[in-house]
Amino acid sequence: MSEMPGARREAGDYGYQKPLGDNSFLQLVQQPRVLLVLLAAWEIVGVLVELFASSSFSMNLNDGLDGLLAGRVLSWQAVPLAVLYLYCARDPQRYPRIFWLALIEQAAAVAANLYHLVADQLELEAVFIPIAVSASLGTLAFLNVFKRREPEREFA
Repeated sequence: MSEMPGARREAGDYGYQKPLGDNSFLQLVQQPRVLLVLLAAWEIVGVLVELFASSSFSMNLNDGLDGLLAGRVLSWQAVPLAVLYLYCARDPQRYPRIFWLALIEQAAAVAANLYHLVADQLELEAVFIPIAVSASLGTLAFLNVFKRREPEREFA
């Protein structure tokens, strides 16, 4: 049997299939600069959701928030993260550890949404998109943190 890439080795093995790593969309979103811009965009969406908190896309604040620390709920904490991600997007090779922050932040977002879902504080439709987007961005950050880096060559 031939060892050519397109050669059939066994019954049912129909030759070359495109591996997941060759997917052009995945290659695009795994690029550090693109991923940082996506992370910043997701943070900006978070700020807009807080800004328009009484809309149908967010909370129903007709009853209002109450308590000593209720103001912290709508404090736009995503603004510094968006600025940080955009700042690091200028030269992502200089700031490789930013993806650790992104990984931790997205994992915390998924955990918080799951907590509120399990505690019956939010419905599935309220957490489905945030969980899906945060899990996707977290996976991309994870892949970026642990991607294989080529060893640098020393020139003599």
